[in-house]
Amino acid sequence: MIKMKSIYKANTAKFACVFLLILGMLCLPITHLAAESVKFATLAPKGSTWMNNFEAMGKEIRSKTGGELQLRIYPNGVQGDELDVIRKMRAGLLHAGAMTATGLGEIQEEVLIFQLPRLFKTYEELDYVRDYLREDLDKAFMDAGYILLGMGDIGYYYLFSNQPIRTIADLQSPSVKMWARPTDKIALTFYKNAEIATVPREVTQVLSSLYSGQLNTLAASPYVAVALQWYDRFKYMTDLPVNVGVGATVITKEKFDQLTAEQQKVLRETADAYQSDLIQKIRKDNDRALEALQKKAGIQVVEFEGDSREAWDAIAVETHNALVGEIYSQAFLDKINALLEAYRKSK
Repeated sequence: MIKMKSIYKANTAKFACVFLLILGMLCLPITHLAAESVKFATLAPKGSTWMNNFEAMGKEIRSKTGGELQLRIYPNGVQGDELDVIRKMRAGLLHAGAMTATGLGEIQEEVLIFQLPRLFKTYEELDYVRDYLREDLDKAFMDAGYILLGMGDIGYYYLFSNQPIRTIADLQSPSVKMWARPTDKIALTFYKNAEIATVPREVTQVLSSLYSGQLNTLAASPYVAVALQWYDRFKYMTDLPVNVGVGATVITKEKFDQLTAEQQKVLRETADAYQSDLIQKIRKDNDRALEALQKKAGIQVVEFEGDSREAWDAIAVETHNALVGEIYSQAFLDKINALLEAYRKSK
């Protein structure tokens, strides 16, 4: 009987401890029990400057919010191409992402005006116009149901090929198999105006298409060519920039509105700081990648001939005008051209 009482007392003590532990957990603030998780997708490969930046940004956001807000990052396109990611964001399965032109065009098409061929001659021009229009861009994304956390650029795109491209006629050769994204209206229109045949493929299909021979020419920044392992399929790069690749980091307004005011503030400020840092790092990476492509990969840089440069620019302007009403308004194009003209006169 004494032994049974001892066992009873011991079990009662154990149950009491468990009860007190559960009670203590219930009394904790809710934020300590469940962190707010933002599911963030990107095509950027693991180990790239983009992914290193996103991971560092996520770590700082988690630190500044005491672990209450965390980024769950999906790299390497594991959530699908950008159109897949947009569909998942609209369904609430994903919340945020780093987008290139394809994703941005699906969210807010007019912003693709920054990717027009030969529009910006220098990074300084791009930075000036983009910063000047930031409030307009914020509103445009907000109206589309997204919060713009930061806009950036992938760098100037150059032509990579297996035969030297020095003239437009070289690009019009039947042997050229030029890559374009299926949804890239700007590239498709530009190449059509220049009478260059294209092979539509998504970014995730480019590498296999290069190995199979379905593609042999494309426009990309040097760092992208290295990071996505496209570079070893080419022998030449043409020194004339085609355009600037644009990108942006966004989060759905629905998810953003679920965050506390303090979490929103931390997310905006941290993302903005890291986006500015990323822009500078990517530009340096492009310089280093260009040097490595020549010295280590043996890619030869060839010049686009003078007469062809003028013709190239004329086709670019034709493309700018052709896409009015398709992607952006005449007023928006005029505004950017006026800003560029004023900026160039001030220099």
